[in-house]
Amino acid sequence: MNGFIDLHCHILPGLDDGPTSVDQSLEMLDIAAADGIAHIFATPHVMAGTYDNDTDRINEGLDRMRAQLPNGTRMFTGADVRITPDLPALVSSGLIPTLGNSGYLLIELPSYSMPLNLEQLVFNLLQKKVIPIITHPERHPFFAERRSLLKSLRSDGALCQVTAMSVTGGFGRQVQEIALDMIDEGLIDFVATDAHNAKRRPPILSKAYREVVRQFDTPTANRLFFTNPQMVLDKCQISDV
Repeated sequence: MNGFIDLHCHILPGLDDGPTSVDQSLEMLDIAAADGIAHIFATPHVMAGTYDNDTDRINEGLDRMRAQLPNGTRMFTGADVRITPDLPALVSSGLIPTLGNSGYLLIELPSYSMPLNLEQLVFNLLQKKVIPIITHPERHPFFAERRSLLKSLRSDGALCQVTAMSVTGGFGRQVQEIALDMIDEGLIDFVATDAHNAKRRPPILSKAYREVVRQFDTPTANRLFFTNPQMVLDKCQISDV
């Protein structure tokens, strides 16, 4: 293994509810490097009216950080995108970046409701050769109560990512049980940090990796933390390395 790959990390300063300064971002980078994370996708929120980020703004933020990356750490662009009906068009136009221009896209659902057109949106993204990755379904009340829609979305071609702190109990026992159940049911493809800061939500994957090994086995952990994330990394365009 060549180090962890973190597909979901709010590490660029001043773009969302993540770090507010370069120093805070550097502190997160040091934690990630010490944890063995070698590849980080910088994925600030994109949420119209709240976090009006786009590809250019995210690229500019990453360019400012590149010169200060720890040795052995590589960073890529990305976004954690709140879904909207025009999302497929925004991605196709280049206004919203996929992960390292790989074609994989992190999508975030509204916190307490389930969009009626979600399956159509997933279909529309896939038609444009964009593979949606649903972020933290274990923390969404609807998916906690009904797994059938999540299974249907995965059957259609969507992928799913749980948060490392969910696996280790950082969001409470109930969320941990849901995350582990989803892994057990084969509904999860990736574990990522979804880190926002150095203290309460740090970029640490090793604890979750060990928990998945303990709860399941090493092959399962390797699939979620290495094999599947490497699939995304392999499709990144070299200009984002």
